[in-house]
Amino acid sequence: VEWQRVPKSRRPRMGWGSEGRSGGSGAGGGGRGGSKGQSDNRGGGFRDAPKGGSSKGSGKDSSKDGSKGDSKGSGKGKKGRAAPWSFIPLCEETDPLGLWELSQKIPDQWVDQQHGGKMSREKLHVTFLLKMTQGVEHLLRLEDICGSANPVQLQVSDLFLSHVERIRDAEVYCIGVAFSSPELKALKEQWLQEEDDRNRRTHDPYPSSDGHVSLAYVHADVWDDAKDFVDANRGVVQGKNFTVTAITYADENRDQMRLKLAGTSDETDTRSNKTRKGPTSATKVAALEIDGSVMEGGGQILRNSVAYSAILGYPVRITKIRAGRKTPGLQPQHLESFRLVRDVVSAAFEGDTVGSCGVCFRPGKLREGTFSADPKTAGAVTLMVQAAIAPLAFCSDTSEVQVHGGTDVGFSPPFDFLQRVLAPTVESMGISIEMTCKMRGFFPKGGGHVSLFVTGPKGPLKAVSIAERGHVTKIEAICFATPDDGWLDDQEVLAVESEFGPWLRDELADKGSAAKAPQVEVHCQADSPPFARTNFACCEIVVKTSTGGIFHGSAGAVEVSRNKSLYEVWGMTAEKALGPLKAQLKSGSALDEHLLDQLILPASLAQGTSRLLGGKELTLHAQTAIHIAEKMVPGVKFSITNPTPSTTLVECHGIGRRPGSAPMNPAQHNADSSQPGDLVALVSAGSLINVEQDVVASLCNDLDVFSQRNAVDACAKVAEDCFVIQGCTGPDQAVALRVELEQLLSFYGISHVSWL
Repeated sequence: VEWQRVPKSRRPRMGWGSEGRSGGSGAGGGGRGGSKGQSDNRGGGFRDAPKGGSSKGSGKDSSKDGSKGDSKGSGKGKKGRAAPWSFIPLCEETDPLGLWELSQKIPDQWVDQQHGGKMSREKLHVTFLLKMTQGVEHLLRLEDICGSANPVQLQVSDLFLSHVERIRDAEVYCIGVAFSSPELKALKEQWLQEEDDRNRRTHDPYPSSDGHVSLAYVHADVWDDAKDFVDANRGVVQGKNFTVTAITYADENRDQMRLKLAGTSDETDTRSNKTRKGPTSATKVAALEIDGSVMEGGGQILRNSVAYSAILGYPVRITKIRAGRKTPGLQPQHLESFRLVRDVVSAAFEGDTVGSCGVCFRPGKLREGTFSADPKTAGAVTLMVQAAIAPLAFCSDTSEVQVHGGTDVGFSPPFDFLQRVLAPTVESMGISIEMTCKMRGFFPKGGGHVSLFVTGPKGPLKAVSIAERGHVTKIEAICFATPDDGWLDDQEVLAVESEFGPWLRDELADKGSAAKAPQVEVHCQADSPPFARTNFACCEIVVKTSTGGIFHGSAGAVEVSRNKSLYEVWGMTAEKALGPLKAQLKSGSALDEHLLDQLILPASLAQGTSRLLGGKELTLHAQTAIHIAEKMVPGVKFSITNPTPSTTLVECHGIGRRPGSAPMNPAQHNADSSQPGDLVALVSAGSLINVEQDVVASLCNDLDVFSQRNAVDACAKVAEDCFVIQGCTGPDQAVALRVELEQLLSFYGISHVSWL
């Protein structure tokens, strides 16, 4: 840590000096409007900030937490003292982002001097943490984090114009800058991990924001001119980067000290000349490397790898991303999937650009909240949701997610698969998903919007067993279209509902005198089009069986031409979907092949053995999912057999992962090298590898005594954060050995133990 007195002339007063933001871009202090292309939407409150543009109108006050940007400073505690806080100055000696220069271009006649005015140079800063009132405890925690962190990048994500709701006696708008910095957010999350939910909000009132700063507060009657100013200058600052090399701490007397991001594990306190150890958390565990070009070689590897990293709590590095594809590297939907999971777990994410062929994902702590994803393309909504479902389920409460993109696009499951096939199946495992398609989105423009709420179990997920074909009990046909006027022809609907039912029953029902006729439902619905003159239609088919299996058939949405009726389009798409669907049912498999590959991840984390009966050959996506699970989940076991020549049974013995469990060590996947019958105890990541050598030596001596007393051979595998006991003679001794070893480990402060 580098301590340095800062001249009083350059000390910003306590307070934001800017409006509070929420959302990844940090933009928007009130009013919902303002995304690009809709910058004149002037009404409505909001929970998440728009990604860009301007907003005008009323909304919820975003500055409730006591930090006002008045000229006298704020956040003061008792007897007129300021509450200690920390921040990142942006314009001390130079103006690297051009923010001071930009602020000077704002005409003085626009500025509302009574309600904030224009920010002085020293108030152009990004707040890190507020109300650090626990004195030395809070300061030392900040020192530890800074001392072990490398410099981070702060990038301008948006220039915004936003209504200031906290000002009640006038209509005032703020011109400000929003930032993106996953690394800085991860540092903040590391500091906040020791705080409860109420205190977290006190120190970080806007957890969705990476940072922001106000330039000026302007009168309402110049809104149009101010909006034009923001639109004209957004491109000037957007994308600029600032390297944060230190965080400034201001105490109750406003004396300041600069805490350097030193990038070392040990720091020296210059006041006492004592060396203090940095945090011994999973952040020190080396990232597990994943080859992104193997097997399926695409998004499946990315989505499953980042989901496992978030849930198991250790970093992952993915290389050779989509190396064999026509356009290698991350595409917008992959990047947005990463960013969505990043926000759920407060991760540091390196390589977060379109086209990047290598990324490193370092998770923080899973926490429920409100999240969003928008690749600005027709990227598949269902695949972005697939990446986030499991991490969201391992949060402690319900989370809300708003996802934009393509709901019905090629080479990905459509929305109806997500809602009618995947969601009810994972619900049996303990994951509740409520979802609404607010707008369909199609290639090439996208424009779809799906809203969902995800709630996970309090304990481990339940294993799932869909291992018998059973008989068809229900057939559903979902015939949707997106006409401009929102109306369907009554005659066509009547014809479809009366004719499709008998037709689909004849095609899909089990044959034979003993087979009971399945229930058939045909739904015709007009959904909202994302854009004018965007009329697409499709018939999605869902088949359910008596053993809990669900199958899905779809030929994909097609654009409705003027010379074709919806009856014809729905019939054509249904007929195309029937071929592959009938082949799956005939094979004897118990569930849809695409559902099987998406169940591998939750099954690997569930408690107990999941059994899934697929077709003659597993899809490449399913094989890839199993490969990633075996590589990333310590203790998971798979068995793959062929009960019949046309079916494949996947049995997965999950690890029983619980929400809130301690991080795991990726090296523990090597613990399976122990012999059958050995007892293997996995401990939290860093429990051994980060312990001082003399402590490890003492522990090994005690293990020798333990071994001699019990006539076994017990050893510690330090690099893998696990213990192995060989020579156990039976179940009774195994129980006694587990109890005794856990008692021994508790003496050394190791309390989280899981047994293979």
